[in-house]
Amino acid sequence: MKDSQRLLVVLTAAALVAAALGYLAKDALLPPAAPRPAALSTVATAPAGSLVVLARDGARRDLASKTGKGLILHFWATWCPPCREEMPELVKFVGDTKSDANVEFLSVSTDEDWKTVDTWLKEHGISGLPVALDPRGATAHLYGTDAYPETWFVAPSGEIVQHAVGMMDWSSPKFRAFAAEFSRASGAQKAN
Repeated sequence: MKDSQRLLVVLTAAALVAAALGYLAKDALLPPAAPRPAALSTVATAPAGSLVVLARDGARRDLASKTGKGLILHFWATWCPPCREEMPELVKFVGDTKSDANVEFLSVSTDEDWKTVDTWLKEHGISGLPVALDPRGATAHLYGTDAYPETWFVAPSGEIVQHAVGMMDWSSPKFRAFAAEFSRASGAQKAN
């Protein structure tokens, strides 16, 4: 067999292997499937122990304490390019849903200090975003967050019903429908 024929066979085999791997891995690139929020089906168990984040006034908030509401918990950082890119739509989502009595939204920065966070928010003209601080990402790590941004949907019972890794399209009709259903299900669970 000539060298050019061998090369053609090797390249063809490599292309077939790459195509097969691409086909097998294609679903890894899809966003997570929406759960059936009406039932608030659990996809993960909430972390055990204290899940403390800090308010601007220095008060400590334990996310493990149940508030009777669903919680959309969003971990991010000022140094994270995808976090910065999704921020305008996230802020719009929060503004559009802030009157929802069934769900609380909390954006948790894993930056080191409030000065860094507040400076970044001011530079980008962001206000009205409920922000807490998780210096060094200790609480984020307990949730299993290791990439930013990550968003957790926590039922009033404290169980995690959805987890999204990476940037989200906060304005998409599909996500807005999921958020509305999460609110209704959280309200129903709160009433029970």
